[in-house]
Amino acid sequence: MTGYDQWQVTPNGGFLRPAVPARLVPFYSVHAVGFQTNYIAPVKSFSLSFKYENEYRALARPQGREIIFGGTYTFRIPKPAPPPKP
Repeated sequence: MTGYDQWQVTPNGGFLRPAVPARLVPFYSVHAVGFQTNYIAPVKSFSLSFKYENEYRALARPQGREIIFGGTYTFRIPKPAPPPKP
């Protein structure tokens, strides 16, 4: 499981209104929940990932979905020598 919350608690000028709780400030906010999965192959020096998050309760901004694909590969330069055969 994965998720996030984002919110803007100050106006664009950068100053928080005095004596106003952040939950009452009517600026940008959004929440999301979803899942992430990873495949890691350390012997082959690579990994793959996939993440999906669905946003809900978006205020003052569009609501949508986030789909992320990722991958990494580690180049071993110079390549390690193979272990000696017994």
